[in-house]
This record gives sequence, C-alpha cells and structure tokens, in this order.
Amino acid sequence: MRINGSTRLVGIIGNPLEHSLSPAIHNAAFDYLGLNWCYVPMLVEEGNLALAIHGMKAISFAGANVTMPFKIMVLGLLDEVAVFAESVGAVNTILADKGKFMGYNTDGRGFYTALARDLEYDVKGRKILVLGAGGASRSVTVSLALAGCSSIAIVDQLPDRSRQLVEIIRSSTPDVDVTWLSPDDNHDIVVAESDVIINATPRTISSESLRVPPSLLNKNKLVCDLNYSLSQPPLLQEAASRGARVMDGKGMLLYQAAASFEIWTGLEAPVEVMRVALLRALEETHS
Repeated sequence: MRINGSTRLVGIIGNPLEHSLSPAIHNAAFDYLGLNWCYVPMLVEEGNLALAIHGMKAISFAGANVTMPFKIMVLGLLDEVAVFAESVGAVNTILADKGKFMGYNTDGRGFYTALARDLEYDVKGRKILVLGAGGASRSVTVSLALAGCSSIAIVDQLPDRSRQLVEIIRSSTPDVDVTWLSPDDNHDIVVAESDVIINATPRTISSESLRVPPSLLNKNKLVCDLNYSLSQPPLLQEAASRGARVMDGKGMLLYQAAASFEIWTGLEAPVEVMRVALLRALEETHS
C-alpha cells in the first residue's frame, strides 16, 4: 500500500475498535484493485462524535463506516440520509459527496445477501424471532420484512426499544405481522413457531441465557448470530448439535463491507478477496 498526498481516506468510527476487521478487509480490496485509498480505525469517545464527524469533513475524508455505539446517534450529524437508513433510524456508512456527508445503511443488505448467496435461503413467508433491538437489528429486521417474511417477533432487555422497532417495521412494511415480547415473558411458543432465530445482541452467549430452550432447536430452523469469531458462538454450537442450519456474522460483515466499498468507490467490490482478508485477520486476532 502506498500513502502519499493523493491518498483518499476512509475509516471506521466507533468504540471499542481493537478487534475490528474492517481495516484489513477494505485495505485488501483497495490494494487488489490498485486504488490509492487507505482505511483507518478511529476510536471516538461517546461525547466527541460531533467533533469526529466535523473533523473528517474538514480533512476531506471520502467516507466512513459507523459502528457501535454511534449508528443511531450519528443521524442528526449528517447533511442527508438515504431513504432506507432514515426509515430504520440507523447509519453504518457515510459518503462524502460534494462537501456533504450522506448516510447509508448496508447492514441489512449484508445480512440478506449472506442468507441468499452463502446459504441459498429464502426468507419469504418465514417466521422470524429477533433477540435484540439495537442499530444492527433495525436494518436486519426491516430488510427481512421487505424481503417478504410473514412475521417478526422482537425481544430486547429494554421494552421501549422493542416497541420502537415494531413501529419502524410497521411503517416500512405494514403487511408483515410484527410483535414484541417482554424479556420476562415465556418465549417457548414463539421459539417453537419460528423458522429463523437471530441473536442481534452484542453477546456471544448460550441459548439458555438468551431464553431459547435448546430442546426447541431442530433441523427445521435456521439460527443466526450476528457476532463472529474463529469458533462458532455458543448459541450456534447448540443449534448445530440439534441439526439446525446456522450462520454467524462473518457473512453479514463481508457483504455490508462490500456494499460500503461500492458506495465510496463506485466500483464492484472484490468480494472473494475481501473474504480471504476477513478470515486471515480473524485468525491473526486469535493467534
């Protein structure tokens, strides 16, 4: 990688960032295509988000990714927000365009693409259970609703977040049956009836801790965890042992990164190059 006065800068803002794989993924893509671009991690304290956004604009960043805990709060700091990102109330990608910062959300597209391309799974008519109602959950659930799932049930430790997400989904896709459950409710019936179970909480914990009885996981279910590591999260290990199909968050990470890359550069992302870089970086973080 060459870095000089013509290098275009992009990066990721969030906190924490020490385990982010995004720099390795994007810099591998830039290098493969011979682009004079560089992707850097930018650790931002929660009270300094506005300063970070203004600073990136001042030094002519071409764009950025946004991760926890800023996906929701960054909306009010941007000049314009794309329709999908505005509808879900969360941004994970910023594009600098003629002096303005534009907000996009590629998380949902990343998750849906991973399902369709890597698993060849069609969500149309499926019943979905989602654990967690944060920024990533917003884009994933709305994408699944737009793709034609029949129902979505949401559980979050904060019922107000669940209620808010229900309203977001209903406003985007009024034909989809959307409900929320209290974390204290018995979830057995919903788990039993769900075709797809998604852990969208930032914790790689067991099915029992997530109130998903292992006895209800079987070959007819797809169980997903938006977290990722070299080994499968505990929820997926338990699901796989009972014959369920499983998917962790590596595919979503890959395809959302590819979508961000294409927004910034206008070029087709070298997805397989980015996949190899992701896996290598993941191995290095655990070596």
